[in-house]
Amino acid sequence: MHVMVSMAKAMLMLRVKKSLFLVLLGAASLSATLAAAPAPSKWLSTVTVTDKGAHVLGNPAAPNKVVEYLSYTCGHCADFELKEAPAFKAQSVATGKASLEVRNMVLNSVDLTAAMLARCGGKGKFFGNQRHLFATQSIWLGKTKNINAETQAKLKSADYTGFMIGAFDALGLGPIMQQRGITPAQAKVCLADKAALKAVIDMTEAGAALGVRGTPSFMVNGVLQDHIHSAAELKAVLK
Repeated sequence: MHVMVSMAKAMLMLRVKKSLFLVLLGAASLSATLAAAPAPSKWLSTVTVTDKGAHVLGNPAAPNKVVEYLSYTCGHCADFELKEAPAFKAQSVATGKASLEVRNMVLNSVDLTAAMLARCGGKGKFFGNQRHLFATQSIWLGKTKNINAETQAKLKSADYTGFMIGAFDALGLGPIMQQRGITPAQAKVCLADKAALKAVIDMTEAGAALGVRGTPSFMVNGVLQDHIHSAAELKAVLK
């Protein structure tokens, strides 16, 4: 009887140890899985501003410096932002291999208005604002006929702020910026920012002096590139 009780206890202890081993094995496996899961890239949320006022996404010390010249009224720029930029950011910016700097190449007064709005809310909002303006481009750009003669006349007197505020209302940009957490009052303060206006115009003039003739145009490691229309083509010229 004593032997049978001892054997029963031994078997019970064996089952307990086996169960404990399986639990520990499962915990170890879970820990290994969590450790193997890639952490979100810090570079996709790292934004710096150059001394010229351009916004840069990604690793400031990246071996590849990509500069994009764009216009917010450019359909090809919207296509690249929405269809190609996500892949480039995931493959090259997120990994720290490349940084992406955005410089304005303003084509018209409505474009200027959008460029000023993209900068609204601080550097942390810039790339989100930009994507939202491109995603809604067909909505607000289709309302340019709503800009009245009084607002247009402000351009002749170089009252750019007056024009942009009038265009902001006429194009229905208020609700669009509110979707980004920026009220109409805050947006109009941004449109009146003289330092930002100078930065946008200076970038445009500097781009023209470098030979930028269309948008989007890309400069990679100081060399202006022709005929880049996709993330794959842009990735191909990286070192």
